[in-house]
Amino acid sequence: MPMLAPFPGSSAEIYDCAIIGGGVAGLTLAVQLARAGRRVVLFEKETYPFHRVCGEYISMENYDFLCRLGVPLAEMELPVMTRFTVSSPSGVALHHPLDIGGVGLSRYRLDQLLAQLAARCGASIRDGTRVTDVVFADEQFTITTADGATYQARLACGAWGKHANLDGKLHRPYLEASRQDRQFVAVKYHLQNVDFPADMVQMHNFRDGYCGLSPVGDGLTNCSYISDVRNLRAHGNSIAGMERQVLMQNPLLRPYLADAQRQGTPPLVISQITFRERSTVEGHVLMLGDAAGTIAPLAGNGMSMGMNASFLLHPLLLDFLENRISRPELEQQYTRAWQRLLSLRITAGRLIHRVFGQPWLTTAGIRVLKRASCY
Repeated sequence: MPMLAPFPGSSAEIYDCAIIGGGVAGLTLAVQLARAGRRVVLFEKETYPFHRVCGEYISMENYDFLCRLGVPLAEMELPVMTRFTVSSPSGVALHHPLDIGGVGLSRYRLDQLLAQLAARCGASIRDGTRVTDVVFADEQFTITTADGATYQARLACGAWGKHANLDGKLHRPYLEASRQDRQFVAVKYHLQNVDFPADMVQMHNFRDGYCGLSPVGDGLTNCSYISDVRNLRAHGNSIAGMERQVLMQNPLLRPYLADAQRQGTPPLVISQITFRERSTVEGHVLMLGDAAGTIAPLAGNGMSMGMNASFLLHPLLLDFLENRISRPELEQQYTRAWQRLLSLRITAGRLIHRVFGQPWLTTAGIRVLKRASCY
């Protein structure tokens, strides 16, 4: 890999691209750029391996992409899901085949595999490193980390998830608008010793939220749900209390939560979630994954959308680095491509959240779908 000369007045080497956030969007982008011979640094505030709030469902539309990157999915004996069940808060259920299908794999394993792969390809992986600021000036970015170190890069990509302090640093417009939106909380943990079908994804609605269940291998079932934050506050900010009094009112969800054993790690919780569309470029930082807009689970697969965004962005970054397009052209082309891919799903997700979790609307909707599909 060629060494890059420093910019005038700088003693540091200049990275082609700095990626802030080491989830599937950031990591798959790092692998692609590093494999193309580009100098990449990726920052992740946590230390691999670690758990994330995520449904941990990989759609088959991304299976070949991950295999091409070098993730040995075919050798991992992962559960393959071909069936889907959705239920209303009262337990009215629709059973249906999954058109595309997918496999289950925990983020604890997947993110570590991708980080190791990116490092082998030549990317510099700085996990356990929190970025505190990113500034663009004189056609380069300066990234500052919590330990006071600085890094320079020609490009910067934001893949830091649903919300981070950097959103405020960049004065992103969605922040003020989202304060007027409904706020949601997301919870995730693994269940063990449950009799859950190895080929099924289930989505169970409850008042002002819904819970997804899917196998991830090793005898574990992913349990992740999104709830209006008012449910949590109404039960003294107790996850267990909210589950007993709200989630378990769904008779199809109750047995899993009541009888299952949680894996040793405590539940992971993310708060202040909104489903408002965000900008794809802010301060010349290119956003992907949830940093560009959170996909509601009922409107699409967030992991797949993050990987798809990295696939879209990668060739455009190479075009810029090889002087085939300007920075404004890069930003405009990526914004248009991202909107074609994801904007409709984010809008659909906001509409879905107005319906699902409202008992009578959800029940009526599922009954209509059952009649239409003859299931």
